Amino acid sequence: MRRHSIDFALAFVTLVWGFSPIVFDIILNHFDPLVFVFVRFLLLSVVAVSVLTIRGVRGGRAWRVRRKDVPWLIASGLCGYGIYQLFYVTGLAHTTPFASSLLANTVPIFSAVILAISRIERVGWLQWGGIGLSFVGIVAFMLLAGSRGGVEVIGRHLSVAEMIGADLLTVVAAILFSAYGIINKRLALIYSGPELMCYTLLIGTAALMPFAIPATMHQDWHRVTPFSWLLIGYSVLFPIYITYSIWNWAIGKVGVAHVTLFSYPTPIVTGIFGWLLIGQSLTAGQILAAAVVIGGMLLARWGISLAARHATNAPPREVAPSEATLTTTAHHAAV
Repeated sequence: MRRHSIDFALAFVTLVWGFSPIVFDIILNHFDPLVFVFVRFLLLSVVAVSVLTIRGVRGGRAWRVRRKDVPWLIASGLCGYGIYQLFYVTGLAHTTPFASSLLANTVPIFSAVILAISRIERVGWLQWGGIGLSFVGIVAFMLLAGSRGGVEVIGRHLSVAEMIGADLLTVVAAILFSAYGIINKRLALIYSGPELMCYTLLIGTAALMPFAIPATMHQDWHRVTPFSWLLIGYSVLFPIYITYSIWNWAIGKVGVAHVTLFSYPTPIVTGIFGWLLIGQSLTAGQILAAAVVIGGMLLARWGISLAARHATNAPPREVAPSEATLTTTAHHAAV
């Protein structure tokens, strides 16, 4: 297949992931954040269980879990779905879609930090420079967002304290999802994609039940319209199953290095959609801070590429940082 056809498909993925925070923000006008996460996960669980069951009927591996992997699967389910999505959606409900998208997409930066602290992989000086630059941009962006004295988002007034708290919650969510990607690096060697998604999704959904069921009982269902349910359907189908399939297919065709470039424009796309559809604007300082964050991520990625190139020419015992670990998880954070 020609490269431009693959790029066109990846551009569609970027548009979907950039548009999704706007959709989620609209949904949160009708749903309690915890109820939205729970309903979405229940629907996703039905799809995941159906896919894995059909896989098993057709002779594929399904419903076989090693006992020693159970703690890792639980950790993956909590970091990638249960706690992560709760923090991400709660943060989105109290900040702007652009801020949420920008901070959630810092997953590669926190992945590098966790890998370095745990001594799983080495992080070079160029990567550390990019990480530091991104952290400066994150802090500057949050401070500049607070200096505006609050904003209006789809009829809701967000105070300065509310936005800063939500942005910090989104950063914690990004850290959790970074851990999820690192844990799954181990599990993906043992379990197929449908297995891993199904098991961890069920764990994450079960972890939410004690909190989500009471919230569901207190949800004002009169606020929920048919259009809201249509958007819920979008949130299940497009940001995950359709786009994940395209993303993984493209990696198989052109490799990680090329494909992951399409994750970096996601916050920019969110900002454009936010401006066009809900009238969100950014100050020049916020745009500059966002550019610093994305520039730091690109610098860190360049460091990874150089390290990988060096490892190719090095003795077999020398191991370069895994570009796949640090970059391919970025696209999950905003969905």
